[in-house]
Amino acid sequence: MNSQSEEREADQSLEQTVIDFLRAHPDFFERNPRLLNEIQLPHDSGDAVSLVKRQIETLRAEREMYRKRLASFVAVATDNDDLNNRLHKLTLTLIDTLDFGEVLTVLQDRLQDDFGADAVELHIFSSVEASKDTNPELDGFRKYVDDAKPFCGQLPEKQLDYLFGADADRIRSTALIPVMGEGLLGLLAIGSQDADRYHPKIGTVYLARLGEIVSKTLEVLSEPGF
Repeated sequence: MNSQSEEREADQSLEQTVIDFLRAHPDFFERNPRLLNEIQLPHDSGDAVSLVKRQIETLRAEREMYRKRLASFVAVATDNDDLNNRLHKLTLTLIDTLDFGEVLTVLQDRLQDDFGADAVELHIFSSVEASKDTNPELDGFRKYVDDAKPFCGQLPEKQLDYLFGADADRIRSTALIPVMGEGLLGLLAIGSQDADRYHPKIGTVYLARLGEIVSKTLEVLSEPGF
């Protein structure tokens, strides 16, 4: 073994000894504070900086990262709270509706004014109609009804024409929400001119809740006495 290899192995052994010592004595620099200012680390700019300064820079970077993360969490929580309030307001308004026409009017007004929807339509089928395999009104939509969960994305022109009529030409993305209750079945369609507003990866928790609210409202209105 040549002298260079021996020297390299000796350095590695000494380095590991130092590492093991510092791990076993984490208070070493507290007992030797002056040593911190004597230790130099290479900087990206090429200049040397003390270990203390590097630690401070690292701590500042971590603090900024956590600050941004916290701000993001707070923003999400604020948005969710605002969304809950708007959904609650919509629910209270639907409670006072007396027929299908009022339900549709409330949905169109509130979803457009409070949720920024560009078009809102409600298509209801009776359970008897929905059970027919050849029902033309359900052609192309049975999948969304059978899935019993909201769908978000872009739809073919034919389906847009059926859902939104004269507004179909300006709709670029759609949220389809199943409406299901005792004796009724249908779809609540919410359209947007923004192609990315309702995309397949969007969260659908609130859309599902909206579907439950509308379903229960229509189910109550269809009961005898209403």
